[in-house]
Order: sequence, then C-alpha cells, then structure tokens
Amino acid sequence: MYENPTGLIAGSVVMWCITVFCVGLRFGNKIRERQSFLASDWLILAGWVFGTGLTVLEIYGVAIKSLGYRIGATLADPASVTGQLNKARHIQLAFFLMGVTALGLIKLSISCFYWQLFAKVTLRRFLIIWMVIVGVWATAFVMAGLLECGSHLTAVFGTPTEYLKHCGSAVPSGYAMVGSDIATDFITLIIPIPVILRLKMNMRRKLLTLMVFLIGSLSVGASIAKGYIYIRSSMGVYSEDGLLILTGISIWNLAEVEIAIVAACGPMLWSILAPTFSHLASLIGSKWHSRSKINNSKETHELPRFVKMSESQVKLPVGARGVSEGSGERDMMDQYELDSRYERSSIGV
Repeated sequence: MYENPTGLIAGSVVMWCITVFCVGLRFGNKIRERQSFLASDWLILAGWVFGTGLTVLEIYGVAIKSLGYRIGATLADPASVTGQLNKARHIQLAFFLMGVTALGLIKLSISCFYWQLFAKVTLRRFLIIWMVIVGVWATAFVMAGLLECGSHLTAVFGTPTEYLKHCGSAVPSGYAMVGSDIATDFITLIIPIPVILRLKMNMRRKLLTLMVFLIGSLSVGASIAKGYIYIRSSMGVYSEDGLLILTGISIWNLAEVEIAIVAACGPMLWSILAPTFSHLASLIGSKWHSRSKINNSKETHELPRFVKMSESQVKLPVGARGVSEGSGERDMMDQYELDSRYERSSIGV
C-alpha cells in the first residue's frame, strides 16, 4: 500500500493544496467582511506553516528513496541499519517534532474558536483548562522527542540493540503520545456537541451544524490509523519492511494534520459544504423527526450563525437564562448567549 512513490507525492500535494484553499478562504472572508483577525486565525495559520513543512518532508523523503521504497528488512533486523533507513529515521524524527507542534497549534486554534463562539461561563472555564492541557501536551512530547535517548543522540540511528539500550523510554513515550493524541483529538471534537444539541432549532438544522463541526472526525480516524501502525510495529507484530512502516506512520501523520486544518476551517466553508450536507441532513432529519422538512428553497443552504453577544446583552453568572430586551427574534438556550439567526454564507464569529 505504501510502496507507491508517485501516489505518496500526489496525495501529499493534493492535501496541501486543499489546506491552502481552506486557510486562504478563511482569511479572504475575514478581509472581505472587514473582520479582525483573532487568536484562532493566527494559530491555524501557524499550524498550516508546520503542516507545509510536513508536506515538504514527505516529498523529500520519497525523492531520496527513504520513504515509499523497500529496504528488504524489518526494523528489528540489524541488516536494516543502512544509510537509506537512517535518512528515513531523520525524517521521522523531524516529522514527530513538527507534527506534534502542528497538532498542538491546531487544537489550540479550535479551542479558541469555541471560546469566541460560546458565552457559557462554565464552558469557558473548562476551555481555559483545556487549552493549558493542550499546550502542556504539545510541549511535553516535543521535549520527549528531543530527549528520548538522553545524551546518546546517535543511538536513534544505530542498531536495534543500541536503540533499546539507550532509548528504552522511547517506546512507552510513543505509546503515550499516540494514545493521548487520539484522546485530545476526540475531546476537542466533542466539546461543542452538547451545546449544539441544546439549540432551539429543528432537527435538520441541528444536523447541519453538527456536520460542520464533525469534519474533525476524519482527523481522529487518521490519528487512530497512525497509532495502530506504530503500536503494532513496536510490539513486533508487523513483519513488514521497515521502511514501509515508517512511510505509513509519516503519511498518516501528515493526513491527520492536514485534515485537522480543514476541519478547523470548516465553519468558514459553509457556502461550499452546504449543497452536500444540506441534502444529507434533510434525509437523516426526515427519518429522525417527521416534522423536519424543507419548507422552501431559501432554507437549502442555511446554517445557524453563532455570534457572541455584547457584554451589555450577556448575563454571565452561571445558571442565568439571559434574554435581553428587544431580542424576541433570537432563539436562546440555558446559560448561552448565542445569536441563532440564519444566514446563507457562513458562520461568523
């Protein structure tokens, strides 16, 4: 599957082009609508820069035949220690460090977006704690990657015996990394779900909203695939070619980062996603709730536009049910101050 240099390069370039489009559209919409750039925007831009670095690494690895080719030995075979494999290990270490950094930035960007979107005090307190956890997670594993062999840095590229002797903590650290990566991806993904489910709107519009936010489930799938390959290979279950294993880990790492970038920009891309998601949501919604029907063509591409209200309109104490004067056209829910009016184009913040 991974012994396909042309396919690896093509897939890497296609994923990168999609992220360029999504990030460009996100910033272009902000400029066109004269909106200020927020922390979530700058963080996703930084994540995209590291994602671009991963794309360059993948293409470079294939170009020098250290990814996407065979070496004819497993990672546990001393005969596999060749210049070709060592170059792949250099690339893999850079992949790990840049990948963790990119994922940390993207998860922080999404968390900041939630902060800008929702005014519930308890949720905001949770988001503060969560952003600290994500920041510590990324920093800790970058340091773990740099110091996995202590003072014996060259052991990373030595024989399997040397690696196990000086880098014994690397494998458990790797297990912790892939496990916590999947967990943090999943938690970041589900944070807005309870909020959306409590919105006062018909089932179809709830489904549309959920679909936009759940694009990130594809990134979770990529992180699971990467973790599966790493754990199985490190446990010695895989008997595949060592270079192809490193290729599999690298391409799924790249896919996770690139898909996460697209997911983070998803709410800004509603005008493009609407035709597909609207039909699917109508189909599911009609089965879920018999009253969920499309009344006219105007609703086809509509999605709730969530806007944090001004401080004069928001009642911040926990448990408050805030509806300001003159807000009769707003759909409110417990402890949230969200404008759920409908627009065709996109979610605005």
